[in-house]
Amino acid sequence: MFYILYYICYYKFMNKQSPYYTFAQYIRKNFNTKAFRVSIDASFGCRENCIYCEEHYRKPSDESIKKQIDKLIPYLKSRYKAKDFYLYFQKGTNTDADPEKLKKIYDSALSYRDFLGFIVGTRPDYMDKEKVEVINSYTDKYDTWIEYGLQSANNKTLKLINRNHTYEDFLKALQLTEGTDIKITVHLILGLPGEKSEDMINTVKKISKLPIKGVKFHHLYILKDTPLYKMYKKGNYTPIDYETYKKVLMESLQYLDKEVVVHRIMGEDYSDRFVGPKWNMSKNYIINDIKKSMIKKNYYQGKKHNRR
Repeated sequence: MFYILYYICYYKFMNKQSPYYTFAQYIRKNFNTKAFRVSIDASFGCRENCIYCEEHYRKPSDESIKKQIDKLIPYLKSRYKAKDFYLYFQKGTNTDADPEKLKKIYDSALSYRDFLGFIVGTRPDYMDKEKVEVINSYTDKYDTWIEYGLQSANNKTLKLINRNHTYEDFLKALQLTEGTDIKITVHLILGLPGEKSEDMINTVKKISKLPIKGVKFHHLYILKDTPLYKMYKKGNYTPIDYETYKKVLMESLQYLDKEVVVHRIMGEDYSDRFVGPKWNMSKNYIINDIKKSMIKKNYYQGKKHNRR
């Protein structure tokens, strides 16, 4: 019982003393509540074929958006004591439709309950002025974000992983939201083929100069039957190890402006298609280990922001 209480107290302490600006802190600061993302699959899918992605192997959800919401919200309330929610269009390219159809889908999904926020995950090459206008129309009522999957600012890497867009495409998409109230999150992957630690850090240095409001970090998964899995089986790809990931992440966070929200510092996958990397540590352990290590080294978000 003592150890359980100790862990709970320690976890709460680390959340309050975080050396980087977490999404939970952002929510408390701006809305004084506890909010969680309600991740839905609107069956947009993705027409591209990134070497690591399971989108071409994944069956779209056979559940309606309403059914997904009705299932997730009670779980989040029970498991995490959530009070408010962000509707999160996560899986697939959630702007791959004409503006009128997008608005109809978004309106319908947002009507199912009183959401605090609205997040649209997409690719930078599937955005245009009209789609931005649709998403911006929700900013009066919702805390509205677009999450762009950039993954890397290195065009050589983007070509290697078959992203089919460039860093310049991302910059063009970012320009489309200038003058709007939409907040931009950049999704990055650490451990991509061919990238060294300095390449990953350079990506963060580049985006730290841009008018973004959030960053999401993810380590690269190997999933069965993907092109990346075949590379791995042939010995042409070695997944990033935890110590390297930790070192790169801790260094990278220091280059971000202190007001940029760090939505996530790692992902997790429990599917039977997951191959690695297997670090044999829980997500909470990893998050707390990174926070503790940053505090010990006097690393904190924003420390090197002006040393780009």
